[in-house]
Amino acid sequence: MSYAHLIFSVIVFIIFLITGKCMRVDFPDKDIIPQDFRLLMRSRHIYILFSSFIHILLGVYLQIETRIWRKTLQLFGSTLLITGSIFLVWAFVYEIYRARHFSEVSRWGIYLSLGGTILHLIGGIKLKKVKS
Repeated sequence: MSYAHLIFSVIVFIIFLITGKCMRVDFPDKDIIPQDFRLLMRSRHIYILFSSFIHILLGVYLQIETRIWRKTLQLFGSTLLITGSIFLVWAFVYEIYRARHFSEVSRWGIYLSLGGTILHLIGGIKLKKVKS
């Protein structure tokens, strides 16, 4: 599973680079763009970058637990994180090129990423045994 996150992180990072190029080509004169729309573009772009960072960290550090309930939480968390990343990429395309304003797509991408992160936290946290 950690290799899947690592591979997915590279894909999402490449998408981040592509979306940056799209912004530069499609909106070359940033002075004439309304500030609220420019903020929308930049924030959706940065969401994609942060999403790739989450997957890079999981790809490097994730250790699948042996207990079934922990493993289940980690797998479901990974599913939510991957789905959230897809939503964030779709939010960039939809909110900038189609709707040209905020929509629920990016919100759900953030919520899914938050949920996946929390599930990984619960599934992966280990309490240290106190030595007496």
